[in-house]
Amino acid sequence: MGMLNSIARFLFSNIRSPLSIKNITSQGRKISVHTVENYVEALTESYIFNKISRYDIKGKQYLQSYEKYYATDVTMRYALSGRKNVDAGHMLENIIYLELVRRGYKVYVGKTDEKKIDFVAENKGGINYYQVAYTVRDEKH
Repeated sequence: MGMLNSIARFLFSNIRSPLSIKNITSQGRKISVHTVENYVEALTESYIFNKISRYDIKGKQYLQSYEKYYATDVTMRYALSGRKNVDAGHMLENIIYLELVRRGYKVYVGKTDEKKIDFVAENKGGINYYQVAYTVRDEKH
């Protein structure tokens, strides 16, 4: 399996998770940070993934670390990894992201102090905040 394929699988497996290039390079394979950056950039420029920047709501600034990557086509995840390890919450968040973009929003990952907001969606009408959950039921009950 080639390195590009491995990086794509890693990104598909970590949809919804904040990542840095160092997260990707620390997966036990010998590859330079520069090479990983080039592969990730190629995957985003080819519209396989979209990179979402973090937005500090309290400080009203864009943060450049720990972006999230969402798949442009969620079915590609199944093509690479099969149906194993399907997390409906991850897929739902990815689908909501795609819908916000389709509706014309500029989408960011939100942050206030230590709390995270799944999406900060901005358009001409203002800013909206979205928290995505597959279920709100407590699994213990």
